[in-house]
Amino acid sequence: MNRNTLIIRLLVLGGAAIALAVLVAGLLLPFQQRGEQGEALLLSEAELESRLSEAGHAVAELRREGGVYQVHLEDGSRIWVDGVSGQEIAVPESRGSALQNSQVRRLLRDGGYSEISGLQWRRGAFEAEAEDAEGQRWRLRLDTYSGEILEREAL
Repeated sequence: MNRNTLIIRLLVLGGAAIALAVLVAGLLLPFQQRGEQGEALLLSEAELESRLSEAGHAVAELRREGGVYQVHLEDGSRIWVDGVSGQEIAVPESRGSALQNSQVRRLLRDGGYSEISGLQWRRGAFEAEAEDAEGQRWRLRLDTYSGEILEREAL
């Protein structure tokens, strides 16, 4: 390798390292700025426990994990609660193996959908856009394990 090639490679590598550092710093900055604001929006443990008691839950222990509280109830069960709204978050129980993308596509086709696009797993379920037999385009949210349509929004 000659000297000029080595210098060019080092310059490219150095430029890539600088670009990566700027990108990472830019991605992390909003999280750092949002940290204190986010903390102020969260319900206190006392307030959350009061709300849960009003809803008929006997709380044994509260544990915060980011913006979500994991609540151990005195009957031995657990629930997850959004730290800002105080609403219970449905956490699906594992029911075996999750479906693969190809299986979800086949289930949609068998259900009369075509032109399936954007199929991906997000936020605990599969999401896709598809067209029904009448030509209506839909945004669909499907169960990870059964493929059952959980939500359907017209586009």
